Amino acid sequence: MKKFIGVIALSLTSFLSSAASVSFPESIDVLTLNGLSHVDSRYLELETGHNLIEVRYSDLFESSAEDSNWVRSEPLYLYLDFETANNYQAFTPSIVSEEDAYQFIDNPTIQLKDGMGGERQVSLMTHSQLMAKLLLSNQ
Repeated sequence: MKKFIGVIALSLTSFLSSAASVSFPESIDVLTLNGLSHVDSRYLELETGHNLIEVRYSDLFESSAEDSNWVRSEPLYLYLDFETANNYQAFTPSIVSEEDAYQFIDNPTIQLKDGMGGERQVSLMTHSQLMAKLLLSNQ
């Protein structure tokens, strides 16, 4: 009985300490969360405040009946600041061809939909864009 109560208390504590959760589509692999690499690549629980998520886009496209090609991005960075608890789902634009995939990589944005139906578009940054943002924010 003590174990059961302990598990419930631990679950409630982790639920209350999380500000938000984000789930990602199969084409987006989560590499790190706030610098930690041991994360679930489809579903993240985020702490209150600033979060930096490193992701990579990858998808397989058939160029002919006998040939297929992987399209992969370099690491991309998603910088989020969550003040309120909510469950978010990330969506990429419609990507049905290699050309669509390369256009996405050139201008990577995702839609974040919350549990209440709200949406916001968020840009993913390259490493150099992230470094510029960090440098400019410290001035």
